[in-house]
Amino acid sequence: MGNGKKNRTVFYCTNCGHQEPKWVGRCPACQEWGTLEEEAETVAGTAELTGLGSMQEPQILNQVAVDDSIRVQTAIGEFDRLIGGGMVAGSVMLLVGDPGIGKSTLSLIAAGNVARRGKVLYVSGEESAAQTKIRANRLGKFPDSLYVLSETDLERIQHHVAALQPILVVIDSIQSTFVRTLRSTPGAPSQIKECTINLIKLAKATNIPIVLIGQVTKESELAGPRVLEHLVDVVVYLEGNRSQSLRVARVVKNRFGSTQEVALFEMTGQGFAEVQNPSEYLLENRSRLMAGSVIVASARGSRPIFTEIQTLVTETAEGIPPRHIAIGVDRNRLLLVTAVLQRWVGERLGNKNIFVSTAGGIESDDPALDLGIAASLLSSMRGIVFSGKVFCVGELALSGEVRTIPELEKLLNEGRRLGFEACVLAAQSVKRISPPAGIRLHAIDHIRRLVQVLPELLEKN
Repeated sequence: MGNGKKNRTVFYCTNCGHQEPKWVGRCPACQEWGTLEEEAETVAGTAELTGLGSMQEPQILNQVAVDDSIRVQTAIGEFDRLIGGGMVAGSVMLLVGDPGIGKSTLSLIAAGNVARRGKVLYVSGEESAAQTKIRANRLGKFPDSLYVLSETDLERIQHHVAALQPILVVIDSIQSTFVRTLRSTPGAPSQIKECTINLIKLAKATNIPIVLIGQVTKESELAGPRVLEHLVDVVVYLEGNRSQSLRVARVVKNRFGSTQEVALFEMTGQGFAEVQNPSEYLLENRSRLMAGSVIVASARGSRPIFTEIQTLVTETAEGIPPRHIAIGVDRNRLLLVTAVLQRWVGERLGNKNIFVSTAGGIESDDPALDLGIAASLLSSMRGIVFSGKVFCVGELALSGEVRTIPELEKLLNEGRRLGFEACVLAAQSVKRISPPAGIRLHAIDHIRRLVQVLPELLEKN
């Protein structure tokens, strides 16, 4: 029997983690072509399979004790709010983002903050301890209870965790970690999956929260099997343009809180600065009013966000197909809005180049932006300038109907605080809300009505 292990060759899908005993051109699970890669691996025998639990007896759910200490707070207010109040003890979080976006910086700052309350182990598989120290020097002073380990061997990492007994572990990155018993190289789907499973077992057994830093591909997808996202408890994506200072963190999975929240940070020379008023941050650099510029609002979790949409509509050169480019907004929603304008307002957009962008680099696919996109398109095509005191919020149906959106009253209150004086919104929503004093409501039930109220929304000379 030996040690109960045997070798086999399998083919892993790099997109979804599905495995096949032989190569096929198209993955049967995710239907992607050319994603199966061959790997020789060592598979544990059934005698070695163990559960994630700690041999506890069944408990009555209502009698399970939970207190405030169940969460480990990072002292980064925006990040703690994003994940529901802090990292839950024994949970595993996956922090994902493009190279150079700031994943290691954010996690090192969080580790330093947590280390003021106990020992924290920061495991770097991509830098030496000295290199990590160089990066830490520009972020400020760290407590002596923050330990750094340059290691990629999972067995050794587990040994140091057992010896140190930290209150938080950070693995930077999961793609560089490996299990000796697997013959595949670090970063291979089988290695990533096996390392994650072992780290999940470690977290549940010791009640230590673990943060895994993950790299992404050039398509901004998680490098490795997508099954990794299903294994962990929380998945946070850190996004942004490296040429700009704004960073947006969003939760795509959270077993212990909402997935509707977003957190904004500004990357500075000293690390991350929290953006606690994103609307003010996104609107403060507005230039003079111009055609194609409209303010829109959407509710992202508990945080209302106001931003500027800019649109440029130009004629297409003869013989060249028109281009529709969307930066920061969902391209499919842009196509929907242009189709609605063509059908119900009569605007000829089929032969036009359309460029739409959100200010500040923040991305959103919220249907609440539909009405603002439509107003921005009309503004650019007709050369009219909207008042800087007006914002739009509403979803467009294919019938041209303007529909209400959630959290509208919260958006109106935030708009009043920011100094806006008027809002264009769905007529059906007016009966359901109590708008704050000082904001005029332009209620429209159909996109054609927007054209009729345009004179009341324009900037007065």
